[in-house]
Amino acid sequence: MRIPKITSLFMMLTFLTTTPLSASGELASAAEASSGPLRVMSFNLRYAANDSQPWENRRPVTKNLILEHKPDVIGTQEGLHRQIVDLENDLPGYDRIGVGREGGNLGEYMAIFYNTERLKPLEQSHFWLSDTPQTISSASWGNQIPRMATWVRFQDLQNGKTFYMVNTHLDHQSEVSRQKSAALIVDKMKAFASDIPIVVTGDFNTVPGSDTYSIFASNGLSDAHLTAKKRTNDDLGTFHNYKDPTGGGSGNRIDWILHSQGWNVLHSEIINYKEDGQYPSDHYPVLMEGTLQKSNKTTEETVPRLPLTTALHITEVVANSNEQGNYNYVEIYNPNDREIDLEGYQIYYYYDPALPFDKSKSNRWTITKDRFSTETIIRPNETKVIWIKKQPCCYDLSMEQFLANYNVASGDKLSPSQLLAVFTPGNNQGLNGTSTSGRALGISSPSGTHLIGVQFNNGQLDAGINESITYQEPEPLTSIMQKKETHQVPSPGQS
Repeated sequence: MRIPKITSLFMMLTFLTTTPLSASGELASAAEASSGPLRVMSFNLRYAANDSQPWENRRPVTKNLILEHKPDVIGTQEGLHRQIVDLENDLPGYDRIGVGREGGNLGEYMAIFYNTERLKPLEQSHFWLSDTPQTISSASWGNQIPRMATWVRFQDLQNGKTFYMVNTHLDHQSEVSRQKSAALIVDKMKAFASDIPIVVTGDFNTVPGSDTYSIFASNGLSDAHLTAKKRTNDDLGTFHNYKDPTGGGSGNRIDWILHSQGWNVLHSEIINYKEDGQYPSDHYPVLMEGTLQKSNKTTEETVPRLPLTTALHITEVVANSNEQGNYNYVEIYNPNDREIDLEGYQIYYYYDPALPFDKSKSNRWTITKDRFSTETIIRPNETKVIWIKKQPCCYDLSMEQFLANYNVASGDKLSPSQLLAVFTPGNNQGLNGTSTSGRALGISSPSGTHLIGVQFNNGQLDAGINESITYQEPEPLTSIMQKKETHQVPSPGQS
């Protein structure tokens, strides 16, 4: 039976008018499906080491690999600040989030790069893999270097859905550290909204089936390489060390992408990319393609913000004292609720103004007790003074002489429990308080990890003879104190 044209037109208009009201969910689903899968990459960049595989050679290969595979988001590991800046310049259309593991731009980053046309960051933070996760540069569990995680909640601009991304790098030596780090990451993710999917990228320094892997698996995270409907280069490992194209075989897959429920993983690939024999890194990157299923689209913050701090503060420095610097000191303060034993901690004196906080351009002195000192423990909210004692002039100077130099009555304001020392090994080696080309100081852990630093005399003298420079708290996420006052009357132990 032929339907009259006017009736047919009426039916078509009715369908077009009523369908969005009765089946809006189906249309929305179709729109979301047309946005295409998200491409998530995990990539250990290999830090810019002074070795036979310099970053200058690897950089263009890294750039080409990323531009060819077009990930929407990349969790990187090991990148130093200059590498992160290079990638930022090499990858048009990408922005990045991250901080060095020693604070600010110091140390390796867990930087996350994202395609700004596809993703928008809504909230972000960082934590350190230690007993004190809100303390920058902290380490606790047998690892000699700090480990950390960076996380971001992104919104997919094509469909409004949101997801959390966590990027990390577990310790390469300590299995205890890896397991405790995995447990901490899982615990931190409990603060995430339960109706928003999670993806975790990282170099885990262990293989699937290990105890560390099981901690993630038993807490609702799946391995994207196993859940993917399609796998590419399934026979490869991910750490090839520039010389083994197999990456150690499938049993050596130490770089993973994990995901919670809410992801439909379509494809996983271990990318064995190189150009004319040049690898971009000693690791193969891993790529996941997946679609988000149901997800909360809220743009409001979902995770409470927790403050970050440094383990120590440097509050006052005298770099140009009487008798050619015989009474120079560094005053430090404990802003946290845990005591620290300073025995074996180190003061780094950085003397190259072009490379502040570069340990290859520094003198290193170990903090210890002098003959008058009574203890090396610095308690919460306590101040200690570290006397920079040069040889041969200063080793035998007494506490009374130090106090007299600063007109402090003995036992009045500075006790033997507060005054420690470093004994510099070189002849008259110490602080140069008269140069105006720029100097820096830092406190490090016994393993050499930077904890806090200061800068002075950059372009002009900040203090004359027997004058001090005072400092205030670092800016957020950094570990360099902010200069407060110059040309001050020293007050050892009272800042």
